[in-house]
Amino acid sequence: MKRFTYASLLVVLAALIIVVFPAFAQLGDTDVSSFTVQNISGSMASVVVDFYAEDGTKYTPPFLDAGNTIPNPFQLAAGASRQIYVPNIPAASLPPGRYSLVISSNVQVVAQAGVAGTGGTRFTGSYTGFSSGSPTTYLAGVNFNFFGWYSMITVQNLHSSPADVTVTITCSSGQTGTLSKTGVPAFSSFTWAMKNTTPSGFTSGTVCDGSAKITGKVAGTNDPANVVAVNNNNRPSNGNTNTFEAMPSGGSPLFVPSLSNNFHGWYSALTIVKLSSGNATVTVTYDDGDPNDTCNLTDAIPSCKLIMSVDHVKTGRFSATVSAPSGTQLIAIAGSSFGNWSGATAAVQGGSAEVAIPNVAKRYFGWISAINCQNVGSPSTSLNVTYSGYSGSAYNTKSLASGESIQILVFNESFLPNGWQGGATIKANNASAQVACTVGNSNPDSSATTPGDWTSQYNAYNK
Repeated sequence: MKRFTYASLLVVLAALIIVVFPAFAQLGDTDVSSFTVQNISGSMASVVVDFYAEDGTKYTPPFLDAGNTIPNPFQLAAGASRQIYVPNIPAASLPPGRYSLVISSNVQVVAQAGVAGTGGTRFTGSYTGFSSGSPTTYLAGVNFNFFGWYSMITVQNLHSSPADVTVTITCSSGQTGTLSKTGVPAFSSFTWAMKNTTPSGFTSGTVCDGSAKITGKVAGTNDPANVVAVNNNNRPSNGNTNTFEAMPSGGSPLFVPSLSNNFHGWYSALTIVKLSSGNATVTVTYDDGDPNDTCNLTDAIPSCKLIMSVDHVKTGRFSATVSAPSGTQLIAIAGSSFGNWSGATAAVQGGSAEVAIPNVAKRYFGWISAINCQNVGSPSTSLNVTYSGYSGSAYNTKSLASGESIQILVFNESFLPNGWQGGATIKANNASAQVACTVGNSNPDSSATTPGDWTSQYNAYNK
């Protein structure tokens, strides 16, 4: 099988945990994970999955389930998606441990990963895979002892040689801290759970709400090594988990498809980080007509956090556009919580006429989904919504003005049967329009029996 190294090559980080003994658990008592692959091409895909242990050992299990019904590689029809629950892979071919993952295909595919900490308290997060890396990448949100929040940062080395990785954290107070790891093997990853690890420059009493710059170099040299990263930001006391990807660069304007202020009990915070040098005033415009908010960012204090319950007057769900003077490089993260439930998505620099969504559900083992889409282009457009296997039930939404958003409740789609899980495609009916979407998956049934976080959010893929 031919292996491509463009968008058909995806990497998924060490949140893919089979079983971690309690002494080594990073989230809960035992950590487990899944990943979902969607074929976004027009032809059959042949998909192979390779796992890389932290010591660099590569594993390619012949089957990806306990019943040997999912071979590796597996075939995936155009538009279809397949979910793999990692603990179901036989231990004989994939020993218990923490792994990074490389997914390759003969045609273009996308992937989404979910991570969970199980035990007395539930932790739940999800994020999208990467098609490439960069020698420098940035996390818009990093916490240490911030109202009980701690970051769990995982960095994967995409270079063919071992890499030295440095994480430089800048708090909103201006204080800095550093994490480092030498010799991360090719395609493997390393994780810092900051509830157990104090960055250099911090003390156990440091309180930090900030951002991070992550760099990779070929081990023992100054040559660049491409890396990717995710942050499982979590609150150990009650399970809240916000998982999101690092960004290799910033831009302006940025678009945020969904924020909440007491929307059925959901509340959001928007964290904005300036990557470029110099002072900049950032303006946040909301699609519900609420007054604009502003942040004055400097090189010493390059980030700000807007709390929607404080900085936004109107209640409900809404979208936002984040802008700054020309040339300013921004990244941003939107985090939302409902009690112990939490999720996060990255602000995006633009969109596309078609959006791929690998993993949504209607009461699939209790999981339900909602999709939030924003018109991030200039012309107005309605959206065409299609679910894999149900193309005959595709429908159009109302027309959205520029900057406007809509929420699509997958669990209310009458034509989808209970127990369904699969992919979705969102298309702008105006071919000149651009759309960006985020997804929220929740499990209210399970939350009744196990306390903690039973929801996650991720960014959909722009084609």
